[in-house]
Amino acid sequence: MTQTNDVTEANDLGESTWSLARPNTARSLILAALGALIGLIIAGVGLFTAQGTRTASVPPEDVAVVNGVPILRVDYIAQLSALSDVSLAQATAEQKRKVLDDMVAEELSVQRGVELGMPVDDTETRTALVAAMRGQLATDVLATVPTPQDLKRYYDKHRAQYASEGRMTLHWYVLPADAQAKAAAAVAALRGGTPLDQVVGTYGLRSTGKVDDGEEYYFAAALHLGPRLFDAARNLATGKVSDPLPGPEGISILVIVNNQPPVAQSFTDALDRVREDSARDRLAAVEAANARFLRSRADVLVAADFQ
Repeated sequence: MTQTNDVTEANDLGESTWSLARPNTARSLILAALGALIGLIIAGVGLFTAQGTRTASVPPEDVAVVNGVPILRVDYIAQLSALSDVSLAQATAEQKRKVLDDMVAEELSVQRGVELGMPVDDTETRTALVAAMRGQLATDVLATVPTPQDLKRYYDKHRAQYASEGRMTLHWYVLPADAQAKAAAAVAALRGGTPLDQVVGTYGLRSTGKVDDGEEYYFAAALHLGPRLFDAARNLATGKVSDPLPGPEGISILVIVNNQPPVAQSFTDALDRVREDSARDRLAAVEAANARFLRSRADVLVAADFQ
């Protein structure tokens, strides 16, 4: 009887001990798992914030990071100034974007050259490497000879650029904005055959001096006159006088001494230029496609203020 009681007490004691041990064991496993998880989080934070590792942000001294290689702001500003002759504050968004895209494309070309086994360790080598990559693309383009039909389609699409350069000789006079009646009388006198010098003296016309250097090409006349007045001038034949043209400078009167509009070239006459222009545009298209391909497989991070 005593032995039976002893066994029962022993069993009760074992079960009690096991009941106490089970929660302690579970709690230990949970704490161990939490410790491991915290360790992994700390390790991950250290990995992605360590110097030289790829992150989701751009360091303040850089404008972009291309596959881990930084493009420094100081280099970007220098190239922007060299190419556009403007400061960072003066540059337009388009100018900034073009310089950044060019620098990213250059870095991608250099990295592609390195992939192909070409060493790069200084500025001259980088320049030569980019030129070599462009040369390879140019070789591929030039190896493809366009058909006469291709060239004719290109000519038809860009017909306006295959013409002789127009030339123009004119005078540009102005009167105050409130002298509408005087301007109308001056135009009527010029159209009626009154000598120019006499009209200038009688009505007090003032020359702007911007087109008084004699004959100039259309593009120069467009720069001097501005788009609005140039459109009026090029549609006037030799010897004609414009209507009074109000504008910021006052009332303008254009006197056309000579106007030689551009003369279109035939496809045959323009064929050599068509070949050159077609090849240039095809090369530009291939370079743009290559840059898009390299960028699509690259990790490019751009600073927030340059996006």
